[in-house]
Amino acid sequence: MKALCRPLRRLFLLLPVLVALKGMGQTPPVTTVAEVRWSDAGWGPDNDRNLVGRFTSQTFTIPRLARVQNCYLRQYDASNPPKFSRYTAALHVDYPL
Repeated sequence: MKALCRPLRRLFLLLPVLVALKGMGQTPPVTTVAEVRWSDAGWGPDNDRNLVGRFTSQTFTIPRLARVQNCYLRQYDASNPPKFSRYTAALHVDYPL
């Protein structure tokens, strides 16, 4: 019975911290950087051919070039040279007319 209660006790200790952060209007800090490209190729600081941008915030703006657009995101860290994630996220944007 004690082993079953331990994870629940940890959860109940974590919840007040998250509620306190939410109540103060704070969010956990973001330490990653995202590189956004028009195609899933050419990742890295040396290639700017299909680069949309490199963003450090949780929100970013992409230029509207067509009604339907696809772009790809990959996170990397601040090391030199940067270490890119091996996983890519696809973003499909369908603008209304």
